[in-house]
Amino acid sequence: MGERRDLRVFVAQWHYTGPEEKDRRMRSIAIALIALLWAGAALAQGATYDIAVKVDATKASKSPWDGVPGLGASRANINAAPDIAICLVRAEGRPQCLWRPQGRRLLSQCQNATSCTFEQVSLRPVPIGLLFIDIDARRHDLIDIVILSGNATAEGEADVERALRAALAKLVPNLSESAKERGLDKARVLPLDQCSTSACRLTQSEFRLTRRD
Repeated sequence: MGERRDLRVFVAQWHYTGPEEKDRRMRSIAIALIALLWAGAALAQGATYDIAVKVDATKASKSPWDGVPGLGASRANINAAPDIAICLVRAEGRPQCLWRPQGRRLLSQCQNATSCTFEQVSLRPVPIGLLFIDIDARRHDLIDIVILSGNATAEGEADVERALRAALAKLVPNLSESAKERGLDKARVLPLDQCSTSACRLTQSEFRLTRRD
């Protein structure tokens, strides 16, 4: 009974409140609702992923990623494995590359390794482009490119693809004709959720996403 009486008192107070007080309360309610909406959006945008990348032992051309080409992927070629980096490419803004600057050098988080995990990476907003490269002192090698989508439609993918082309021209300006013939410069479009449930295979590598809340 006490709760019902309190409710009647609240309704009566609201009914007899002046126009200015009602406007103030409505503004307060509106602000609170907006704050809740922004908080929900922030949580959605704040989702991060671990990106586990596994690169083939050699390029599609069968040549080693690094080291002495004549030695191939043999044990004698101790630096044959790639130095993997990922560049996140959005429709707007500069690419965000995940590597370790050391003076004038750029190092991979996993030097001379065919596998590497990049932890707690924000992949929002989707669609977003991923540019996988092998870091080199003179010129980087392209491993693969992909666009991760999150919608049933292709909205925004064309803008991301244009941004990917621009990033590719800057980061890997001397892509060989043979690489182009193998379609390395053509981005596949894959649903983000698909690559969260199983590894997604590309031309020279595969990767898997693990959500971190």
